[in-house]
This record gives sequence, structure tokens and C-alpha cells, in this order.
Amino acid sequence: MKKKNAILALAACLLLTSATWLRGESKFSGLMLGDYYYAFNNHDAAVEDNNGFWFRRIYFTYDNTLTDKIAMRFRLEMNSPGDFKTSTTLIPFVKDAYLSAKIGKHTLMLGLIGTPMYDNVEDFWGYRAMEKTPIDLFKFGNSRDLGIGLKGALDNKKTLTYTLVFGNGSNNKSETDHGKAAYARLNFQPIPALFFEIYADYINLGNESSVNIFQAFAGVKGNWGRSGLNFGYRHAKQGETGSDMKFVSLFGVFKLCQKMDLIARYDRLLDPNANGSKIDYIPMANNAKANVLLAGLGWSLNDNVKIIPNVKYVFYDAPESGDKPQADFYTYLTLYFKF
Repeated sequence: MKKKNAILALAACLLLTSATWLRGESKFSGLMLGDYYYAFNNHDAAVEDNNGFWFRRIYFTYDNTLTDKIAMRFRLEMNSPGDFKTSTTLIPFVKDAYLSAKIGKHTLMLGLIGTPMYDNVEDFWGYRAMEKTPIDLFKFGNSRDLGIGLKGALDNKKTLTYTLVFGNGSNNKSETDHGKAAYARLNFQPIPALFFEIYADYINLGNESSVNIFQAFAGVKGNWGRSGLNFGYRHAKQGETGSDMKFVSLFGVFKLCQKMDLIARYDRLLDPNANGSKIDYIPMANNAKANVLLAGLGWSLNDNVKIIPNVKYVFYDAPESGDKPQADFYTYLTLYFKF
């Protein structure tokens, strides 16, 4: 632990002094989001009636445009434990660490970079502070990988864009197998009001194990707000055995006034999620199909600060065996700010 703290302290010192070493334009930024929560009902008796404060995400980011074509990013993240069991301090870890280079209408990235599974859909959803997108919430795959990526536009009007990433397939952890991962995304925005995405990947985990993920998204927006329809499919294979997991999701964000949004979302998990109990901050039953209802009000104090009172309700189908899990009901007062 002492060695880890020393490394983090050294990294912070390097960041704080790097503006004088690097001649490019540098910037520090970050965000924090957290809640006061209350779990009124839960399928797990150990979670029911738990309440308190936590940080679900803290970012601290350093960006530097080293030249007019080359840039770098270094980002730390830290989170409160979300399993309702662990009590520990906030421990930072490296989230992003990469170089990027502009090549005409394209950008080449090298290092610990984002996979193209989440960011565009998350930006369109716009309320990550309230909850993750479904493919992230249900733990389909990794948001980061160590490797190389290329993204850019396929036409002059930038209506058709793509992202390709080739990496280890081990998230932000070290490589421990012979397998690799390939990720691909295609986006189409014919007019500003319409947005479409198709995503697919293949991850070879070694030991005759692999994962395939597919996602499709369609969104529409206007002065009234925005709405989106999302579908995800995950196929995991271990030897000759395979398992599937699918979801559909529909959301709407409606403008009540200049600074107030009404938020509603419904996620339908079409298969039991074996990792349901490992979902941070809103653990779900492992043995049953889940229905997730989200509702809230997004109040923007300004461009950098939002207060989001919201509720989350999860109810389950009857499992193939055993008793039907009790529904989960949470209330949150969420605070989000960035700098």
C-alpha cells in the first residue's frame, strides 16, 4: 500500500509541474457525482434499510495539446464501494493514459483508452450522474482497454463516423492470457435531430473462452428534449457451453423549463444476469429477469452543477426455480458538479 501511495503521489507531482515542462496548452478538469440514498426495499435483506452518503464517481483529468496534432490525457478515478458491505477509503486508480494524433479527419490513439461501447450513448442519455447506460449497468463489457484505436469521419459532412479499437481485452488491468479484443462502432447522424449507432466486439479471453457483444441505438432530440431506444446482446462462450444476455431500453428526457428536465427510463433485462449481485450501488438478483424503472428531475443550477432527486425501482419475473425475488426500491438525492 505504501508503494502504491508513493507512485500516486509521484504521478500527482509530475502532473502539477508538467505545465512548465510541456509547451502545449494544458488543462486540469474533473467531476464528482454522489448521492444520499435510502434502500426502502430490497431482495437482499442485508441491503434493505441501508442509507447514507457516497461518491459514485470522481474524476481528476490532465490534458495537454503537446503539438497542433498530438495530445495526451491522464485521468484518475475513485469511487466509494457500492456493494453495501465494504468499508474503505477512496482509492484512486488510472482510468485513462494515452497519446492521440490527428491524421486528417481521423485520430489515432495509443495507450489506456476508452472502448467505443459507452460514450456516445452515454452522452445522448445525458444523465450518467443519475445512472449508467443499460449496457454499462448490466456489466456487459469493459469501458477501457490497453491498446490502439482509430476514429474519424467517413464523409466530408461528418454524418457517418467510426471507431475501431484493438486491445488486450483486460480492461485497465494487466494482460494475463493470449487472447485479444477487437471493438468497432459506426455512427450515423443524417440531421442534428437524429442519431444512430451500431456497435460490435469480440473478446478472446483465452482458455477457450470468448465474449461477443452487439449494441444498437436510435435517438431523436429537439427543443422538447430527447428520447432513445437501445438494444444490447451479449454472448459468452466457455468451451462448448454458451450463455446469452439481452436487454431493451427506452428513455425520455423532457424539458420542463430552461433549467429543469423530467427524466424517465425503462430497462428490460431479457435474461437472468449471473453478475447481478455484483452491480455497484444497485445490486440485482442473479436468477431472474429484471425490469428497471428510473424517474427523476434534473435541476441545473448552472452549466457545471446539477441536483437530481430520483427514484429507482427494480422488479423481477418469476425465476425458473425458487421464489420470486422481492422488488428493490431506492430513493436518491444526487449531486453532480464538474470543474
